[in-house]
Amino acid sequence: MEPNEHNSTALRLHELSKSDFEISDEQPDIISWKIVDEQGEEIGDVVDVIFDMEKKMVRYIVGLIDMDDQEDSRQVLIPIGVVDLDEVEDEVIMPEETTVFLASLPKYESGTVISPAEELAIRYAFMGKNGLIEESDKDYQSHPSDFYTHQHFDDTKFKRRS
Repeated sequence: MEPNEHNSTALRLHELSKSDFEISDEQPDIISWKIVDEQGEEIGDVVDVIFDMEKKMVRYIVGLIDMDDQEDSRQVLIPIGVVDLDEVEDEVIMPEETTVFLASLPKYESGTVISPAEELAIRYAFMGKNGLIEESDKDYQSHPSDFYTHQHFDDTKFKRRS
């Protein structure tokens, strides 16, 4: 990547609700769907999706998650490849092995630019590492070219579950 390319990478990620784009007819519009665990217990709600304008692909679900150890909820970004969709029940299903990582996800504020370092922290969280950025990663300003080929961004589950 060129030195300032990280800026364009971060700026090409957009909230669907704040854009002129729409979900294609072939894909479900999951905004307002419930997020549940594999037992059907409600974890939160989908409030938006983050898509890559350049690639025209959904990268993250913006979930308003009920935190067990806190009185209020918070928004987090969930990579689309770590969830399943139930189009019959209009639910986003978080497999049990991923729900344990929700508390370590960085808080997401609507309308903010998502930096490469924040995306790295999200990846760390779902890999079982601490979701907080390590001191050595604070200077992380660009992704390797294969960053979005990771299983966390495998949108085949997003497209085909029914």
